[in-house]
Amino acid sequence: MKQRSAPTIRGFLHPQCGPVLRAEVRSPTGLLTNGLAILDTGASLSAVDQEVAHTLGLPSHGAARWSAVTDTGEPHPVAPLRRAAVRLSDDSRLWELDLIEIPRLRQAVPGKPVVALLGWNFLDQCVLLCDGPARTFTLELPRWVSGRSAAAK
Repeated sequence: MKQRSAPTIRGFLHPQCGPVLRAEVRSPTGLLTNGLAILDTGASLSAVDQEVAHTLGLPSHGAARWSAVTDTGEPHPVAPLRRAAVRLSDDSRLWELDLIEIPRLRQAVPGKPVVALLGWNFLDQCVLLCDGPARTFTLELPRWVSGRSAAAK
């Protein structure tokens, strides 16, 4: 039996933000919004824009402390953890993720609405190849990750 290859997404590197791709964020009630997702290899957790989380009514089941590379040594902010399903580009699957809610993520790419940032809690199962001179990237998605993919709708 021939083994199916893993789904692959190809895209362009944004000059200021790195790899970005089309994404959909969906609430458990079926409300959804579309925009961009930033692939952030420096983030341990994935994130959702605060406005998107509130508009979609994403459920929260706790909070997480977070910090940034520009940490000033002050106490780390605490942000609600939100649960949502995320669809990437043309991949038909919905990935159920825990996302920290952060303000102003929507403005991260000038002129384009950013709805999510994907960190290592998703990327640790992917293969990301960046071609700087060509300003392109390839993201090989996992075939299936137990507990992380919801049924495609």
